[in-house]
Amino acid sequence: MGIADATPLRYNSSAGGLGVWRFGGNLSSQVIQAMKFTCLAIQFIALAAVFVHLVAGLFLEEMAWSVWPYTVLPAPLGWLAGLAVASLVLPPVNDALGRWFQWLGTTLSQKLHLRPTAENKRLWFAAIAIAMAIPFWFFRIRHLLWGDAYFIVKALSYTGPDRPVWTIYNWQSPLSIFLHAQLWFLLNPVVGVGVDSLYAITSILSGVGFVYVLFLLADTLGREWAEKATIFGLMITVGSMQLFFGYVENYTIISLGLMLTLYLAIRCLGGEVALVWPSLVLAVTNAFHPSTIVLWPALGYVGWRAAGRRASAKGKASEWLKLVLPPILVFAGLAALMTAGGHGPGAMLADDRPGGADGIPFVPLFRVTTEWQHYTMFSPGHLLDWANEHFLISPFGLLLLLLALLNSIIIWLKSARSSQHDGPSDSHFHAGRDESGVTLFLAIASLTYLLLTFVWNPDYGGRRDWDLFAPSAFVYTLLAAYLLTRQLTRHLTHQVSHRPSSPESSCTLARVARLLIAASALHTIAWIYYNTIPWPYG
Repeated sequence: MGIADATPLRYNSSAGGLGVWRFGGNLSSQVIQAMKFTCLAIQFIALAAVFVHLVAGLFLEEMAWSVWPYTVLPAPLGWLAGLAVASLVLPPVNDALGRWFQWLGTTLSQKLHLRPTAENKRLWFAAIAIAMAIPFWFFRIRHLLWGDAYFIVKALSYTGPDRPVWTIYNWQSPLSIFLHAQLWFLLNPVVGVGVDSLYAITSILSGVGFVYVLFLLADTLGREWAEKATIFGLMITVGSMQLFFGYVENYTIISLGLMLTLYLAIRCLGGEVALVWPSLVLAVTNAFHPSTIVLWPALGYVGWRAAGRRASAKGKASEWLKLVLPPILVFAGLAALMTAGGHGPGAMLADDRPGGADGIPFVPLFRVTTEWQHYTMFSPGHLLDWANEHFLISPFGLLLLLLALLNSIIIWLKSARSSQHDGPSDSHFHAGRDESGVTLFLAIASLTYLLLTFVWNPDYGGRRDWDLFAPSAFVYTLLAAYLLTRQLTRHLTHQVSHRPSSPESSCTLARVARLLIAASALHTIAWIYYNTIPWPYG
């Protein structure tokens, strides 16, 4: 059963305009209440997001820059698209869309014989990922406003005899700067390709790899088609996908590296791959941009779990060695490369020190002291920029995490009260060992990355430096999508989490997913369109 399936639940036509999805059968009152709360909360969140986009022009641009791209759409188109997405809160409309997707899937599989199977699904994943290069290229970014894009293009294409060494060897983005500089030296004299075009090409290639790995992740984490499609759909429609539309900056390749690290780490938790592989991929990702170091605590948890599976002290030591040896070797190789270029590790304490232009890495607590600082840590300006940042890069990621946390607290409280009066209750969630391991791994990765986005100072301000924190959305949105599939399932199944969900819960998940994915796509499509406009620099 997939996201297109929509076996009707009973519809309460007297419940008002939102259209409440009713649940029947032998479900307990606690389960029904929890499911109603989840669905109504998601309906409200989606409608609120659509409404904010529709009235974006009423806000000051600097205060609502996360939704401001929606204002460049033609007004009739913007309102039509917004109302169409909002109509998905109505079960008849949502179910009609589900039946259309089901008809499309049936047509492709039966009439055109295009049906993925367990044997050929990876070929399908690869084919679709490669096909994504077409929209990535044709809707690529057409300006250099964000981040260091303008500066990178000018610096890496400089041909004077006094070219600074940091335009080739730079500890702030070591392998990313080195790779693009060497590609420019190699290709520019032959075909005249510019630095911006080279970055666009590596951005798109990273996007192709990202989509393929995302397919693998969704296939691994989802227990059936509705869950797989939900995870894939929520991830592919986040605002951070802009990084793969020909984006000129140093955060595209690392986004692919992060996703591959998450995939291999989850496989390692299941005992399917050795710990050395996620460790190696993360170490190489660090070499492209050191901001990704924040994932090491989460990978350390994976190492602890892997060592725990080994009985002997020698076996445990072997697992820890698989964790720590790859970053040591990668750093040694990187240091040798940079030293050979005359820019060894000592530069990390001088020209390439962390913290950008002023060498101050963190948002100040009490007082702004340089032109590269824009606010103090807990000031309204910082909080507003932080909220705009995360709504831009993932409109539902943090909200779904908060909903999952609140839902868990409610279930726990009700279960505790029920157990006091009626004995142990089966309505709470009994996570299997692997499920809890995946959840904790993704939670650690999400928390450390979110902490970085809050404390690290964006030199250019939140809006222009949006890309600095954009990769974090891929981490915490994956956790949000994963928890959504588990929570909507557990309320209806009363089963251990690794078992397949019931048809009724799959139907509910499909409805919720169609609404959330449509609203997320509305946001991201406007954002991508905004960046196809050739805005002047300055």
